[in-house]
Amino acid sequence: MSNAPIIVFAYKRPHALKRMIEGLLGNGPAADSPLIVFCDGPKPDASAMDLRMIGQVETMARTIQGFASVEVRVAGANKGLASSVIDGVTEVVDRYGRAIIVEDDAVLSPYFLRFMNDALDRYADNDAVFSVGSWNYFADPAELSGNFFLRYPDSLAWATWKRSWDLFEKDGGQLMARLKERKLLYRLDADGQVGYFSEMLEAQIKGKIDSWAIRWTANCILQGKVNYFPQVTMSINKGFGADATHENAPDHNMALQLATTPLEVRNMPPVETPEAIAAWTRYVKYHFEGGHDTSLKTRVWRALPSGLRQWYARRRSAPDVGPEALSFEPVSRVFGFDRGTPVDRYYIEKFMYAQRSVIHGHVMEIAETTYTERFGMNVTKSEALVHEGAVSSSTRTGDLTRPDTLPVGELDAFICTQTLNFIFDVAQAVRGLHAALKPGGHALVTVAGLVQISRFDADRWGDFWRFTPQGAQRLFEEVFGKGNVEVGILGNSYAAACLQKGFAVEECDKELLDRSDADYPVVITIKARKA
Repeated sequence: MSNAPIIVFAYKRPHALKRMIEGLLGNGPAADSPLIVFCDGPKPDASAMDLRMIGQVETMARTIQGFASVEVRVAGANKGLASSVIDGVTEVVDRYGRAIIVEDDAVLSPYFLRFMNDALDRYADNDAVFSVGSWNYFADPAELSGNFFLRYPDSLAWATWKRSWDLFEKDGGQLMARLKERKLLYRLDADGQVGYFSEMLEAQIKGKIDSWAIRWTANCILQGKVNYFPQVTMSINKGFGADATHENAPDHNMALQLATTPLEVRNMPPVETPEAIAAWTRYVKYHFEGGHDTSLKTRVWRALPSGLRQWYARRRSAPDVGPEALSFEPVSRVFGFDRGTPVDRYYIEKFMYAQRSVIHGHVMEIAETTYTERFGMNVTKSEALVHEGAVSSSTRTGDLTRPDTLPVGELDAFICTQTLNFIFDVAQAVRGLHAALKPGGHALVTVAGLVQISRFDADRWGDFWRFTPQGAQRLFEEVFGKGNVEVGILGNSYAAACLQKGFAVEECDKELLDRSDADYPVVITIKARKA
């Protein structure tokens, strides 16, 4: 059969869309596959930055090439992910009979499309198979004998047929009533072992979350179907990692390894694989029902799509706890990533937006080029500086404390966010920043002020410093010279308390966050110009 059409849902993240399209084009079947991109529109209260990024997504989508055909659908106003997915998938499967669906924050194996198309062909006429998944985040491949079936569908990068999508019931209340009537809530919750999905469905019914994925999952359980998955994951959710303030090293932003060889799709009886459901249950019980290990906490917020992950993290904390009552244990020890947007990232993005005019020409950024892509203006060359790993036209291997590994006098701008606190020889790192710049070039740097220890980093390479505005001023002036360094502070005691306790921006009063108090710096910003 011909290749299935590919649906991509995109919104406000041009860097993620770029990475996604590059990943798809790295798959051989892309050239013979139709591509349909659905771009969501702005919310009523969209900021100027939001509008700019939404416009960049639309512009980028309209320039995509390399597929059999490209269609771009732009929403005039914000529909939200749930409505976008439901409407978009319905339209495409009605026309083509099947589809491969990918969110813009997925990173794909070069064998993703081959696996999805082979599985769609193999099980096209088997009504017991509901969908094809690609994201195997929960099962160690070594514990599986091959590809497997699971009762829970994927919602990151997946595929299905019209025959399955036609069974989709949008009304969560109807789904819950039918599940109870047929005594299937037990099956929805991994045979009574976890309460994860039934509680999520209740939240959707009450309007606390707007999730299409929980309804898709409930439909699958109600219909008694199974979903086909690869033994080795074909996709990774990087909606957080690409932008992560605290996850800025190249090799630890995702524990999973993508499939590096094709996986053969064989005809199997459509029966759930015992090893797979056991692995899924263990994973959810461990990460969401207690028993967290400090070294694994960064995986908590990677486990499921962000909206569901954030809702569940908030549900786990006591309902009467708020940022004003500070006598409780932190509600998150991963900076609030598992609840939404970390407070310090909110400040870093404000600083980058304010300094966007100097992010131009040849720009280097630590680990990834996220902020360059989001805020850069007239960027002619963009590079990421990584500590180790493969190099490419957009990646260099180097160390800020080793000048011989850095570009010398090449850069118009060097973006270095929340990195110096993890480097012991911080003075040498500042000299490295200075050496890499052209005369007139700028280093845009943020460092941690009143911020908790990053346990993940501390246990691996070290978390050495917290800064003050005076210390940052002197540190940079000794290298860049007086008159060439501007130091600012972002934050106040309210913001510091919210960050220390693990509350996310979405839970805080932004008007209070936006008040700066020089005695309580959460993020210290440095704009240093090379004379």
